[in-house]
Amino acid sequence: MIISFGLFGGRRGFLGLDIGSYSLKLAEAYQKGSSIIINGFSQTRLPPETVVDGVIKDEEKFIKAFKSLLENLKPKSRVLNVGLYAYTTFYDRIPLGFVEGEDFNQAVLSEIESFVPFDINDIYVDYVPVLKEKEKYEIIFATAKKEQVDNLLELFSRINITVNAIDVDVFAISNFFEFLYGPNTRLIIDIGFSKTLTIFTDKMGPLFSREITYGLSYVLRNIAQELEISLEEAEKLQFYIPDDERGYTIKEIYTEFLRNLIEEIENSFNIFKSKYYISPEEVFVIGGGANIPGVFKFLKEKLKIDVKEFSLGSKIAFSKDFDREYIPHLNKIGVISIAQAVREFIA
Repeated sequence: MIISFGLFGGRRGFLGLDIGSYSLKLAEAYQKGSSIIINGFSQTRLPPETVVDGVIKDEEKFIKAFKSLLENLKPKSRVLNVGLYAYTTFYDRIPLGFVEGEDFNQAVLSEIESFVPFDINDIYVDYVPVLKEKEKYEIIFATAKKEQVDNLLELFSRINITVNAIDVDVFAISNFFEFLYGPNTRLIIDIGFSKTLTIFTDKMGPLFSREITYGLSYVLRNIAQELEISLEEAEKLQFYIPDDERGYTIKEIYTEFLRNLIEEIENSFNIFKSKYYISPEEVFVIGGGANIPGVFKFLKEKLKIDVKEFSLGSKIAFSKDFDREYIPHLNKIGVISIAQAVREFIA
């Protein structure tokens, strides 16, 4: 949800890009008959400060990294779906009473304009009206700054990539989960490198999200500091904990990290429940943090709710050349890029 240019709806294949502060992830998907097939996936590290808080700060380094993805993936498609990070956008739901004879689109835009903290002329707006009862609607809307969207379009045009859609990541994730698991009230915890994002959805899509400025970089820095090793060496030990004194130190670092993280997740829980008077029925963990040893058991014990591992399951297939041993890793770190790549096939 934001901008779908609608020029390539009949295409069989798309690229999906996940822009993070730590890395770029690119997936390619195509449709054959009723089957959705993942044709490839690639990830590359970004130099520090290339992307900050979802905004590209160094375009040349970004382009160099993206070109390396293309070189590695060798995709058949050059048509891209890309997501905007939740906190570079604004989305919500608002009620709308509509009187017959009014211009519906203008009535919606006027209501959104009174609600968002931006000049309506400086943003792109997308919305979906849901009829609740006669002449009463709920408007699900999202906005993004024109400057950011236009900059993305210009950047990709420089490297001969055609943008099919610019989406908000939380909507892409929500739609993908609904496609795979059905509609439900759920919490999706995306534990990234610099931040963690909690996404609360109901049967109509994303309701609320909250950013936690706490991610795997905390673990990495502390491993390096406590063991007096480089960040590169710390990264090798991060998810493969040795059975010695170093391992004991790393486990202590993870324990502190998870204690602090669960406190913030519980704060998100409480905000959500106090605002919407409902609770999630299930929890999923995605992102690099889904690789933390024991994270699912820990969260289940603390949240007192079923915490599940994400799986692409039976509704997504893979090309015959795709390395099947890589799929469990893809279930953790590839969710957003795949959600973007398949968006046209699950709408």
